[in-house]
Amino acid sequence: MTEEIATGLLEASIERVWNEHDGEKRIAAIATLYHPEARIYEPERSITGHAAISDTVADVLADMPPGFRFEVTGPTLGHHGVAVTRWKGGPPGQVTMSGADTVRILDGKIHEHWFFFDPAPTR
Repeated sequence: MTEEIATGLLEASIERVWNEHDGEKRIAAIATLYHPEARIYEPERSITGHAAISDTVADVLADMPPGFRFEVTGPTLGHHGVAVTRWKGGPPGQVTMSGADTVRILDGKIHEHWFFFDPAPTR
């Protein structure tokens, strides 16, 4: 597997899945990018399957302010079917959260996806 496949899938998932408010478009993107048995790992839980991933994204986006988007702050790096990137999220001109994602690819699709969240800034 080439580095470009793994890094491309990770970046596409952030843009086409984690920023997509339309449920039909999101589930279509998930089917294209994620393995049927895909699992997402967050610090407090894990989620398995396309429908559960779509539901999780919908819940996350519903809790965010208007105009909220995730964007890769890169560079996205990968080798041997694994990719990692840094990201930030917020409405235009603001960063309300940031972190890093790592994915492992199986059969040309994302099979496992880990989320790491930066601590909230202290005031």
